[in-house]
Amino acid sequence: MSISLQGKTILITGASSGIGAATARACTDAGMNCIITARREDRLLQLAKELGDTCIPIAGDVTEPGFNAHLIDQSNNIYAVFANAGHGLDQRLIEFDAEQFKQLFDLNVFAAVELASLAATQMVNKKEGHILLCTSCLSKFSVPQNSAYCGSKAALEAIAKSIRIELRKSKVCVSTVHPIGTTTEFFLESASRSGKDSSEFEKNTPAWLMQSPEKVADAVLKCLLKPKPEVWTSFTMRLISTLFSAFPRFAG
Repeated sequence: MSISLQGKTILITGASSGIGAATARACTDAGMNCIITARREDRLLQLAKELGDTCIPIAGDVTEPGFNAHLIDQSNNIYAVFANAGHGLDQRLIEFDAEQFKQLFDLNVFAAVELASLAATQMVNKKEGHILLCTSCLSKFSVPQNSAYCGSKAALEAIAKSIRIELRKSKVCVSTVHPIGTTTEFFLESASRSGKDSSEFEKNTPAWLMQSPEKVADAVLKCLLKPKPEVWTSFTMRLISTLFSAFPRFAG
């Protein structure tokens, strides 16, 4: 039986482009109210104008102290949170930069968990809610030159499993979203952050492992309608990740 999303509010981070923006559009089309946030105010306001009066844009950085609390304070009736904000780092071990590594974990892990914690406090009191954490297919296995990203997503995956058990009796759902390669700015930004002109990972990713952000957004919407622990957009990659977990020597 599907959950009615009409009039319910979802908070989406990293919403100025890519998966976040596509999810905001999908949720608005489904009758939800959206609170969207990202650092790029111009793009955020443009999306809010497109989505209409049911959308509240709040520009800012989720890693800044107090900002996540500010987001949650915008409504006492947030039904769902999609912690989607994140970035990558295209970097070999011998290029290790401790500050960049820390910044990535601050965004990909700590900001997402803080937001989930704040939202859960509100949801537990209402005995309903849905927390979605954007991990990756790379939360299940790793690839070279992306140790920081893979590690952060694996950490978020493990945390999600724990809080899912904690919140089960409170009727708050916890789901992880596992995109494969997605046609967004992610790869270029990861390369740029690493001082490179292009992403080797993107160049070496076959076409069948790439998808549109809209495909991920549709999968997120389906999960909101019928909650489940994990959201996958590629059966093939889910099978591969399962095999790598069972037989780690094949993973590298």
